[in-house]
Amino acid sequence: MSTYTNFFRSLLHFGTNQQKWKLTLLVSSVGLSTAGFLWHHHYHYANSYSLHLKRYSASAEYPQLTKHANLMASQLTLQMYAKLRDRITPSGYTIDDVIQVGVDNPGSQTRQYFGVSAGDEESYKMFSDLFDPLIRIRYNYGPDARQYHDIDITKLYFPFESNNTTFDINKYILSSRIRITRNLSGYTFPTFSTRAERRHVERNLNKAFQQFIKENNQFNGNYYRLSMVDEQLRNSLANDGVYLYKPQTMSWLSSGVARDWPDGRAIYVNNDKNIFAWINQKDHLRFISWSTNNAKNNLRSVITRFFQGISLLENIMKNEGISFAHDDHFGYLTTCPVNIGTGLKINIYLKLPLLTKDLRLPTIIKDLNLTMEEIMDPDIEGFKDCIDISNRDRIGKTEIEIIQHVLDGVTKLVEIERKLEAGDKLDEYLRR
Repeated sequence: MSTYTNFFRSLLHFGTNQQKWKLTLLVSSVGLSTAGFLWHHHYHYANSYSLHLKRYSASAEYPQLTKHANLMASQLTLQMYAKLRDRITPSGYTIDDVIQVGVDNPGSQTRQYFGVSAGDEESYKMFSDLFDPLIRIRYNYGPDARQYHDIDITKLYFPFESNNTTFDINKYILSSRIRITRNLSGYTFPTFSTRAERRHVERNLNKAFQQFIKENNQFNGNYYRLSMVDEQLRNSLANDGVYLYKPQTMSWLSSGVARDWPDGRAIYVNNDKNIFAWINQKDHLRFISWSTNNAKNNLRSVITRFFQGISLLENIMKNEGISFAHDDHFGYLTTCPVNIGTGLKINIYLKLPLLTKDLRLPTIIKDLNLTMEEIMDPDIEGFKDCIDISNRDRIGKTEIEIIQHVLDGVTKLVEIERKLEAGDKLDEYLRR
C-alpha cells in the first residue's frame, strides 16, 4: 500500500493534468489498492460508463429486479452488489457489465436462464460471489469440485451398432450434432472485445485454420471472413446450414457480442460440409461436427470426426503459443456460464410419433436428466413428431461421460417408442 501511495503522491505533484484526471477517476472508482495494481501493471481499467456509475451509491445504482425471473436476479442482493462494484478485472470488466444482460432480459419462471455474462477469463474469480451460486444452482457444482476432461472415444458404447439390432435406426434418429465452445486465453471475451482485439483473435484463428486445412484431407475446406462474403456465397453457406448470422435475441444483443458486426467474424467449413466453425460469435470459437443421415455408423463418425478435429486444432494452436481459457475448477471458460466446464453440447434429433403425443414425455426427459426442444417446421413433413434431445450438464462430468449419458438416454427413448408401437402402455415404464 505504501508503495502505491508514494507513487500516486509523486504523480499528483509532477504528473500531467491528463494523468491526474485519470488517476483521480480511477481511485474514486475502484479504491486505492486496486487502482495501484491496475496502474502499475498498465492494465486497461473501467470504461467511462462504469466510472460514471461510481458517482452514486450502491443503493442508488442497484437494479430493479422485483419482476425478474432469471438466476442472477434470485441471487444478487444489495449487499452483494455493493461489495462487488468495488472490484474490476484487469481488462476493466465490472459487476454492472456482468449483470447487464440479466437486467435487460428478465426471463420467465418456465425457463430460467443465468442472466450474467463474463467479459474475460478473470470474471469468474473476480465476481465469484455471484457466479459460484449461480453455477451451483444450475449444475449442482460445488466450490471445491474440479473439472476433469476425457476425449477417449474408445470408452464410448454406441447402442445401435450391435449385430442384434433388428430395426432401422434411421426410423428414429434423423440427425446429430456435437459442438464445443472455446475462448482464447489472454483476450477479453466477445462481450468486451475492442475492435482491434477481436480482429487479432480472428487473425490467430485464421492462421490456425489455414494449417488445419492442410493437415488432414477430411478437414480440407475454406475459411471465409464474414465481411468479405458476397450475397451468392452467403446464400450458399446458408443453404448448407453453416452460415454465421448476427445474434438477434435481446439477451445476446444486450451482452455486447454483436457489436461491429460483421467485423472480425469468420467461418471455416470443410469440403464435405460436415465440420464447420464460427469465429467471434458469442465466444471466440464454436467448433461443430454434424450429420443429417444417421446410419448405424454415422453417429460414431460424427463424434469421432469432432474429437479428431478439435484435438488437431488445439495442437496447432499450442505450437503457435495459443491456448484456450481454462481453469482447474471451472474447466473451459465461456461467455455464458451455461457452457462452462466442457463447453460441449450434443444434439440428437429423434422422430417419436407415439411418445411425443403423450403429455408425460417432459417428465421422462427430466428423469433422464436431459434437455428437450420441439423441432418446429410446418413446411417439412419429415420433422413432424420430432424432438431435439441434448445434454443438460456441461460441467461436473467429462466429455465422454456427457456423450454416453445422452446416448443411453436416446436408447431408452427409442426403446419406449418401440414398446408403444408393439401395443404396450407407457404406464409400465413409469412404474419402473
